[in-house]
Amino acid sequence: MMKTERQESWKIQVPFHLDYCLNCGQVFRWKKLGNHWFGFIEGHLYRIEYEESSQTIRALRISGDTERTGADSEGESRRRIERYFGLYDSLSAIRESILTNLREKGYNWFVGKFDDIFSKSLGLRILRQDVWEVAVSFLLSSQTNIPALERKLDALCRLFPQNEVRYEGESYYRFPKRESLATLCEEDFKRLGFGYRSAWLCEMVRRFRESDFRSIRTETYDRQLSFLLSFPGVGYKVAHCILLFGYSVMRAFPVDIWISRWIKEVFHVEGAPDRLTSWGQNVFGEYSGYAQEYIFNVYRNLGSDGGEI
Repeated sequence: MMKTERQESWKIQVPFHLDYCLNCGQVFRWKKLGNHWFGFIEGHLYRIEYEESSQTIRALRISGDTERTGADSEGESRRRIERYFGLYDSLSAIRESILTNLREKGYNWFVGKFDDIFSKSLGLRILRQDVWEVAVSFLLSSQTNIPALERKLDALCRLFPQNEVRYEGESYYRFPKRESLATLCEEDFKRLGFGYRSAWLCEMVRRFRESDFRSIRTETYDRQLSFLLSFPGVGYKVAHCILLFGYSVMRAFPVDIWISRWIKEVFHVEGAPDRLTSWGQNVFGEYSGYAQEYIFNVYRNLGSDGGEI
């Protein structure tokens, strides 16, 4: 029987919305059962719930990737979870930065509307994810809806039973490392339904070097973008998803069909993804990525365009 570590619970003093964080298109492999979310953070499987009324996080670490991280010191699970969920980000400062930029760029008419968008999505935070999983996931997201992508990523992970963790009758899988995916070929990926993206994945697996992906963290935005765009299948949208969700580059502004549709409806601006990305960065400033996620949540998940709130 698998040993589980004791549950930790603690109160937080900052806005947090667990469902928004895990159901807003920035991560694809967390599973919700009842009031609990199950997923991996730094190789560890966690069961997490958040009680909004008392602002309490309850987390049970079910397994640990001790080979990679070693045994936890006291409080490390709490610090790991707070890092992952971006709880150190000051949402009030981010909000004010975006509103200030809107005023400076002459969009005073939209300041109040965006303030409403921010209020409706308050507690949504940019996750600090593993860049390898982010890169593969968003590479395979091209022309694919979220439920289909989730199913295909699950099928990919199930090819590696050594990564399985079982808990209360459910199976959970760590994301396969590059070395594991390197044992597969293009036809294997096609059998999982990845189609033309299979060739892109083979090339990313072949070219990926952890040292390269680690070193670009300290590069300029332009160099980071150029590096990511050099991979087949990585366009502006995918590159900006990797920058935002894998590298925490907060000025990244991914433009998918929902965001491009929203920009057209509210601002009457159209164009290719690179043009709309530059437009979004100019309008929303240093924290364009946060603006994008809050808009995405309100427009796609909550059913409002933000222009009539």
